[in-house]
Amino acid sequence: MSQTLAPGGNAALPTEKVTVKCMHIGPDADLSALLLTAAGKVRTDEDFVFYGQPKSADGSVVHLDKKKSGDVCEHGITIDLAAIPAGIEKVAITLTIDHETPKTFASVTSLGLAINNAAGAALVAMEPKGDKENAFIICELYRRNGAWKVRNFSQGFTNGLAGIATAFGVDVGDSAPAAATPPAAAQPAPKPAAPPPPPAPAPVKVKLEKPAPTGKVNLKKGSSIKIAKTPEIIATGEWSNTWTKTLDYDLYAHIAYKDGRQEVIRYDRLSNKDGSVRHHGDLKSGGSGTIERVSVRMTDDIAAVGFSFYSAIENGQGSFSHAKARVSIDNGAGSTVVIQVEQMSVDPRRYTLYFGTCINRDGEAVEIVAHEDYSQRDSERQAVLYKDGTHKMDAGPENRTK
Repeated sequence: MSQTLAPGGNAALPTEKVTVKCMHIGPDADLSALLLTAAGKVRTDEDFVFYGQPKSADGSVVHLDKKKSGDVCEHGITIDLAAIPAGIEKVAITLTIDHETPKTFASVTSLGLAINNAAGAALVAMEPKGDKENAFIICELYRRNGAWKVRNFSQGFTNGLAGIATAFGVDVGDSAPAAATPPAAAQPAPKPAAPPPPPAPAPVKVKLEKPAPTGKVNLKKGSSIKIAKTPEIIATGEWSNTWTKTLDYDLYAHIAYKDGRQEVIRYDRLSNKDGSVRHHGDLKSGGSGTIERVSVRMTDDIAAVGFSFYSAIENGQGSFSHAKARVSIDNGAGSTVVIQVEQMSVDPRRYTLYFGTCINRDGEAVEIVAHEDYSQRDSERQAVLYKDGTHKMDAGPENRTK
């Protein structure tokens, strides 16, 4: 039977291969391990094991692929305690939330960590609890008198994975250019001086960026993901007319520019001035697979583009739930993100559904954040998107009828 450790508690571990398993519900998070010396620092960046570097140099610590079953996310790291190098005194286990999202551990539920033996039986368990942190050192596996033990550490941080990694000596910054070697002074000698040896190459810094996903990814409310920025991203709004009436939804693209300007592209305004955001036209009739599309080129002046569905009161009542409303975002390079609407409103008097936002983070990636927010009852006012990627429902002008 496993032993449950309270914060600060410790327990003995067998000197064999163990598996650290962590499960949670909520925003996307990542499990990592740091191999530390007696000074509490990594020897080199290779002692940092995470999604971007899934194995230690000696192979004693291995990061396992994340698994998801329904709402539950499962993480794992295997640690061969018998093979840990002699210079390593402890292995710190951390769980972190992407610092670019507004989420913290206050949004995480059912968080639990267990350490299993080689046969798969649980040895110890912990139930860490957080609040305003976005990073946690959950536990430490450490040597004591030639044997291994584990301690429930439960210390939170607010600076994410990069902050924890840096605190333990991992270099996650951009590589600085190597300083030029000053020329040697000329010497009066019959033979020229041998050229100085070339400077050692700058060490490769650890990159914390997650690889862009490929294939189809389902994104739930409150979650975010980055995909590769391509010349054109296409958002497709879909709904089904399988209920007792034909529904007519309009796909809106809300643009927030970096200079603070705001613009909405829709059925009666099909493009912005430079054509970087373009609506493909209004569909007035139903069918079992009705769609509307918007093409987006993430130009440098765009901070974010959000997507919503609107149905005018004059179209009659029909809920988003009955229509199975959804939006997918495709970058044309193998990544398709479907914003799942799991808490879909069945209220027929809510006329706007804001799906999510594409944030123009950098030159290589677009961050997609799923929101699933609804207008107030009987409100036909538009949502407003701001340049920091946040939005507010019912804060814009009232929609005009067609």
